[in-house]
Amino acid sequence: MEAVRNPRSQSARAKCIASQKSQSMNEKYSEEEKMTIAEMKQLYLQTIQLDVELQREIYNMEKKFETKHNEIFEKRKKILQDFKKKNHGDSTPNDNVTNFWLRVLKASYTEFISKKDEKILGYLNDIRTKLYNDPVVKFEVQFHFDKNEFFTNDVLVKTYYLNCVPDIEDPLSYDGAEIYKTEGCNIDWNHPQDRITKDSDQTFFEFFNPPTLPKDVDDPNYCDINAILQNDFELGFYLKERVIPKAVIFFTGEIADCQSSSDSETDTDDTEESDADEVEDEGSSNGADK
Repeated sequence: MEAVRNPRSQSARAKCIASQKSQSMNEKYSEEEKMTIAEMKQLYLQTIQLDVELQREIYNMEKKFETKHNEIFEKRKKILQDFKKKNHGDSTPNDNVTNFWLRVLKASYTEFISKKDEKILGYLNDIRTKLYNDPVVKFEVQFHFDKNEFFTNDVLVKTYYLNCVPDIEDPLSYDGAEIYKTEGCNIDWNHPQDRITKDSDQTFFEFFNPPTLPKDVDDPNYCDINAILQNDFELGFYLKERVIPKAVIFFTGEIADCQSSSDSETDTDDTEESDADEVEDEGSSNGADK
């Protein structure tokens, strides 16, 4: 299932521009041409309505199969729990199955994970999603934790809301379902100094404290917050669609679409080394030719 992930389908400014373009285009056509175009746009609206119905059917089917997926994910969780019991929970950070979900996040997550975050995420025992179709379409990304010294929450939840219907004021702009809002959750930290504030150092747990997009598109912070939320929406969808079901091959490094910064740097280094080798080989070959 694909989704358009934009904070808003169109800003007020974008709608204004679209209106101006439409007016300019209409000046180019005769009255008969305008009538013909209007008829075709009505047909296009029927296509959009079919797309809306299709999206709804897809969500209903996805919800139907959620239980079956969870049965598999429960088996995966049990395998990890059994491994920890056999090893009495002993581990070295980042080097074995005891830190399964920490390693999965480090291999896939695009944001910052600090050394302190790693200690906390060592208690992470599962990541799941939960779908809702009524009264609104949304999904949760749930992070389940073992009892730990950092906070009292058993589960940290991030919720993403999807819009599946066209904008009443501009239905022709519809381009599929979109994530339009996200909500975090309160983390009940055991120590006040661990709480996330505006002055806090970068941390993974900012994920559960997303900013609010200003209503006014002319707000000086609008563009920056818009970009942050766009990245957030993409990440939530990425966790749901790829990271959670494919966790084991993120863990082993067998998946090709890893997005972590460390992997990007490694890929860049490997590419540079490869290019250097090619240049060296080419030089050797030219020398042999001489």
